[in-house]
Amino acid sequence: MKSFTLCLSLLVLVACAQKEPEVIEIPVETIAEVEVVPNASSQVFISGMMCEMGCKGTIEKKLREKSGVASFDINFSDSTAVVSFDSTLTNAAEIATAIDEVAGGGLYQASLLNE
Repeated sequence: MKSFTLCLSLLVLVACAQKEPEVIEIPVETIAEVEVVPNASSQVFISGMMCEMGCKGTIEKKLREKSGVASFDINFSDSTAVVSFDSTLTNAAEIATAIDEVAGGGLYQASLLNE
């Protein structure tokens, strides 16, 4: 029993004396944000919107993520959106495609009104 207690004490001493692992910091490069200067706008009809909170909110989230989109205003009552964008970064067709692809596609159909 004494040898067991002695072994256990030595094990605790050795375990407590071990150094903490070294922490290595890896530098992460940040991507500079591109300034979006709206120089074009387009009006889009969006079919398939059934609820203002879910449908409209989901489309707004997708447009916020779309590179080149400066601002947008979705009118749920007439199913239209006016999107202002930087034409050097995106175009109206790409914006309509992004809306078509919301939630994997098939929910909404975007049609350009002023093209």
